[in-house]
Amino acid sequence: MKTRNILLGQSRANPVLGSVTTMIYTDKKQLVKLISYMSTFDGGLYVVNRKDRSNKNVNAQFIMNMRAENLDYIKWVQTVLENITGTELVLRKDYNTDGYQRATQMRLYSKRHPFLTKIRDRIYIDNHKVIDPHMLKLMDAEALAIIFMTDGSSKLAQGKYPDISLSTHGHSYADNMSISKAIYDKLGIRSNINRNKQYYYLRIKSSDVQLFIDTVLPYMKESFLYKLKRLAPV
Repeated sequence: MKTRNILLGQSRANPVLGSVTTMIYTDKKQLVKLISYMSTFDGGLYVVNRKDRSNKNVNAQFIMNMRAENLDYIKWVQTVLENITGTELVLRKDYNTDGYQRATQMRLYSKRHPFLTKIRDRIYIDNHKVIDPHMLKLMDAEALAIIFMTDGSSKLAQGKYPDISLSTHGHSYADNMSISKAIYDKLGIRSNINRNKQYYYLRIKSSDVQLFIDTVLPYMKESFLYKLKRLAPV
């Protein structure tokens, strides 16, 4: 596939853009999908570390840190969570003392809730994230867009094929294989498992880059569109 053939296409109605503060999700399966992918990639589900070790009776809460420039995505996640429980969005304090000026970050909290605990029990083993087989059954274009927005990258080297990678380095080879298979089975997009030292990640096959773009574009938040614009023709 030549670089000049990579096109972003025309603007389309985007189901996640616009007035996200009024979005209501009534489908439980949809909520399970969204929160599972939002928690597995970039966000997280946590329980308080009580000194009396009574954590088993404490429900989980969602916490996510993200740059303020991605506020549209943060607000969308907040809206999804508020279909389950209350949330709080605050500026994240920079505790570093090295004098380096970092990009402003936001922190999104949810209240604790049994619904979040059930999802946490699926995607964590011994406090380590794993890939939940049930979550992969819910793989669709929106789920893939979540992975790409939060943990994806793209680049276009001069005279070379465009490159789209999913930074699944925190997962095992078997988990990467499961994600790759789900993406292909559900969306027809092929990917290879690449190795970086002791880690593994997914790279979309060059011949499927256009299909990948066409698939995720309707679900991309505006602040993350730069990842696709890197692949657009000059």
